[in-house]
Amino acid sequence: MNKLIYTLPVLILAISSCSTAQKAYEVQPINVSVAPYLKMTCKELATEQASLISDAQSIGAQVDSEQQSDKNMEIAAWILFAPAAFLMDGNAESAAELGSVKGQLEAVTDAMKVNECVN
Repeated sequence: MNKLIYTLPVLILAISSCSTAQKAYEVQPINVSVAPYLKMTCKELATEQASLISDAQSIGAQVDSEQQSDKNMEIAAWILFAPAAFLMDGNAESAAELGSVKGQLEAVTDAMKVNECVN
């Protein structure tokens, strides 16, 4: 019983720390230069912003789905074959794409402020 008290927290920590998959809200924006967007008109910036918001929503849903799938596979791996849990891929590619879109969205928003566009 005493061993169980000490090994259970270690096991829970090991299980929860294997997956590198992120949820959409955890993805940080990548720094994107505002310079290309400063040349755009307010209408073009608004169109670009709407497009980026749409992209961010769809990619965010994909990131969340991949994260949930990764967690489910991780649980199954721990139950069936523990070493396989350390080989989980995560969702780094989708998360990087979402970070890029979030960064572009910030750059567009900054360009709209500089160009004194009204949303």
